[in-house]
Amino acid sequence: MNNAREMGLNPADLVRIVRTHVRLWAIPGVICAVLAAAYALITPREWCATQTLIIRAEAAGVHESQVGKFSDLSEMKTLQETILELAKCQSVVLATLRESGPPANYRRPSQWPTPTDVDKFRKQIDMRPPGGAEFGKTEVFHLSVRDTHRERAARLVATLYDQVQIRLKQLRDERAQGMIAELERTVAIADEDLVASTKQLSTLEVAMGADLAELRTLNGVVGGQGEVSQELQAIETERRANEARQREDKQLLELLHGAAADPQQLVATPGSLLRSQPGVRRLKDALVDAQVRKAALLGSRSEKHPFVVAATESEQLIQKQLHEELSVAIRGVEVDLELGDDREQSLLAKWTAARERLTRVAENRAHYANLVAAVENHTSLVESARKNLAEARALQVGAQSASVIGGIDGVEIGNRPVGPGRTTITAAGGVAGLLLGFGLVFLVATSQSTEGVVSQAGSASLLGGMESETVRNGHSAAEVFVNGHADHHANRESNGKHANGKMAAVGMFHGGTLDETN
Repeated sequence: MNNAREMGLNPADLVRIVRTHVRLWAIPGVICAVLAAAYALITPREWCATQTLIIRAEAAGVHESQVGKFSDLSEMKTLQETILELAKCQSVVLATLRESGPPANYRRPSQWPTPTDVDKFRKQIDMRPPGGAEFGKTEVFHLSVRDTHRERAARLVATLYDQVQIRLKQLRDERAQGMIAELERTVAIADEDLVASTKQLSTLEVAMGADLAELRTLNGVVGGQGEVSQELQAIETERRANEARQREDKQLLELLHGAAADPQQLVATPGSLLRSQPGVRRLKDALVDAQVRKAALLGSRSEKHPFVVAATESEQLIQKQLHEELSVAIRGVEVDLELGDDREQSLLAKWTAARERLTRVAENRAHYANLVAAVENHTSLVESARKNLAEARALQVGAQSASVIGGIDGVEIGNRPVGPGRTTITAAGGVAGLLLGFGLVFLVATSQSTEGVVSQAGSASLLGGMESETVRNGHSAAEVFVNGHADHHANRESNGKHANGKMAAVGMFHGGTLDETN
C-alpha cells in the first residue's frame, strides 16, 4: 500500500502545520531579529570619503611632440596602477596613519599603528575610475577611504592624498637620480671614446701633411679632383707636348743635316718644320726667289749676260748664307733636343712624385674614412647622451616642483554610511529566524509523519495475518480489517491522551494520516 502512494506536499496541510506549531517558527524569528538589532546597534557604521584625482600628463614627462597628452593609453594605465600601488605601500600607509593619529577609542595610542592596523587600513583603501570604466581609459579616478567616523574618513583620505604625492615625488626623484648617474657614466665613456678617436685622426692628418687636402677631397661625399690629381694631369699633358716637340726637333735635325749637304733638299721641306727656325725659313724663301729670278733671266738671256751672272752670284750668296744659317740652326735644334730630354727627366720625376703621393693617399684613405666615421659616431653619441642627461635633470627638477596627480575640488563624504542600514539588518535577521523556525516545524512534522507511516505499515501486516486466519476460521477479510482498524484507532487515541494534550498528531503527506488522526 505504501509503494502505491506518492509522497507530496498539500497546501492545506502546510497551513495547518504552521498554525499548529506557532511557537516553533515565531520564537526563532523573534530571537534572530533581536540579535540582528543588537548587532546593528553595537557595530559601528562606516563612512566613505572620496577624493577625485586627475593625471597630469605634462608633469609625467611624456613625449615632447604631444605636450599635455599621453602618446599611448598604456602609459596612463601604467601610471595609474603605479599610483594605486603607492597608495597601498607600507611607507605611505604608515605615514598616513601616523599623521592622522589613532581613533578616539583606541586602547594603546603609544603603539599606534600596529601591523594589524596597517593591514586593516590597507583594506579600506580603494581607487577606481569613474563610471565603472577601466584604468587607462580616462585621466580621472577616485581615491576613497572608509572609516567608522565621518570626519576621520575625510582626514584620512586627505592625508593619504598628500602622502601619495610626496612618495610619488620621491620615487620620481630617485628614478631621475638613477638616470642621471647612469647617463653621466655614459657621457664620460662616450667622451673618452671620442677623445681617443680624435687623437688617432689627428695623428693621421699630421702624418699626411700636404696630402691632407687630397685625402679629404677623396673622402668627401661629393667626389672631386684634388690638387695632386690636377698636378698629375698637368704633368702628363706637358710631357705629351714635350714629347711631340722633341719628335719635331729630331725630324728637323735630320732635315737640316740633309740640307747642309744638299741645299736643294731644303726647298722641298714643309714650312711646318721650319716654324722654330725663322731665319732658315726666310733664307729658304729667298733662295727660291733667286732661283725663280735666275730661271726667268735664262729664258731670255744667255748665261754670260750680266743680269744672269748677277742672279747666279745672288743665288750662290744666298746658298752660302743658308749653309751658315743651317749650321747655327743645327746647333740650336741639338740644344733644344738636350733641353727637351732634361725637361722630360724633370717631368718624369714630378710625375713619379705625384703618383707616389696619390698612392700614399689611396693607402690611407680607408683608414682615414674609418677614423672620420668613428669620430662622427662618437660625437653623435656624446650629443645624444648629453641631451638625455639634460632631460633627466629636467625630470628631476620637475619631480621636485610639479606633481603628477592633481585634486579636483575637495574631499567628498556621503550623506549616509555605506552598507545596509540598521533596519535592513534587523529585518534580515528576522527573516533568517523565520526561515530557521519553518525548518524546525517541517522537521518535527516530518518525524511525526514517519511514525504514522510506520504504524500504518503495522496495520497492513496485521490485516494480512487476520486474512489468513479468517480464511482458516471461515470469517470474511472485511470484518477482520474493520475490527483491527478500530482497535488500532483506539490505541492511537489513548496514546494521544497520554501525551497530556500538548501536541496533536498531524500528518503532512497524502496517504490518509491526517484523516486517521482526526
